[in-house]
Formats: sequence, C-alpha cells, structure tokens
Amino acid sequence: MEDRRAQLINCALALADRGGMSAVTVRGVAEEAKVSLGVVHYCFDDKEQLVAAMIEKVVAEQLEALLGSVPTGNLGTGREALREWIQEALIAVWRRASEFPNRWLLMLESMLFSLRQPTESASAGQAEMQNEIAEKYGHAYLREIGDRCEMRWDVSERVLVRSALQTLFGTVQWWLVDRDDDAALASLAQIAGWIAASATPR
Repeated sequence: MEDRRAQLINCALALADRGGMSAVTVRGVAEEAKVSLGVVHYCFDDKEQLVAAMIEKVVAEQLEALLGSVPTGNLGTGREALREWIQEALIAVWRRASEFPNRWLLMLESMLFSLRQPTESASAGQAEMQNEIAEKYGHAYLREIGDRCEMRWDVSERVLVRSALQTLFGTVQWWLVDRDDDAALASLAQIAGWIAASATPR
C-alpha cells in the first residue's frame, strides 16, 4: 500500500512538473502510473488527499536541505561559526529550489489554491500544513546548530524561525523571477548574518 501510494505521488508530481497543478487529475495520475482509476481511489479518497500528500513530500524535500546541511564533524563554536553554517543551510535550500524550480512553483500554486478554498474544503488546510512543516524543519535546524555552536537564541525561537523562513522564501521567489544567482546569494548572506546576530554564547 505504501509503495503504491509513493508511486502515485511521484506520478502526480511528474504531471505537475510538466503542466502545473491543473494537470493533476485522478485519471491523469492513473494513466501516468499505468494503473486503473480504482487503484488510485483505493490509495487516496479523492484528488484533494492526493494533492495534500504531494505537497507534503515537496515541502519535506525542500526543507530536508536544512537538516542535511549540518555536517557530522566539529562545527566550531561562536557567532561566526554559527553564521557560516546558517549561510550554508540557506544556500542548500536555495540550490535545491534553483535545480527544481517547478517543485517550488508547485508549492506556491498549492498554497494559493488552498487559500482560495472555503473553510469546509479538505484543501483549505494545505497552506497551514505547508507552514507547519516548514516551521518544524526550521526549528529543528536552529536548535541543532545553536547547540553545536554553543550559542543560545536571544529571541523566541518560533519568532526567529518564522521570520527567517519568510525571508528565505521571499528570496527564492524573487530568484524565480529574475534568476540572478549573485543577488540571491548576497541576500542569503545578509539573512545568515541577521540570524546569527540573534544569538549569544552560552
């Protein structure tokens, strides 16, 4: 069951990569996966549930770059070490978005679609779900990197995570428009410096 669900999610993502959210239909996913409509309906109650699973995977893929950027060796301690590793993490997220821009566009499409739905719709909660996943990964990263660099955060971690992610996402979305790598990297360096300035040695 889980293997089949994963296959259908990947097929839905392939459709979305080629044609955006509007290309994702239950029939289209069945054809892409070379299975019957019944198989898709067995794994997902409806298209909204399938789309929610797609988006959860895309958000997790993007943000795993944060946790994956933490090295296994000694990071060094202090604010400068903290700044360097935060900058590396931000660059890792941006690089993944720049390599797979259609996946980032899919997240944006999904959020806009969710925000336009009536509150009783199953899709209405997708935007909130995206933010919750992003906050979870961001919080895990800041806690890990702060501990490893022997720094403590001087402001609420939740406020810091939200502000950092909002700025990071804005940088990626700006890059999607102008495709200016140097400008994106300069912005990420600025963000890293600001986040590191919000911590002091323990």
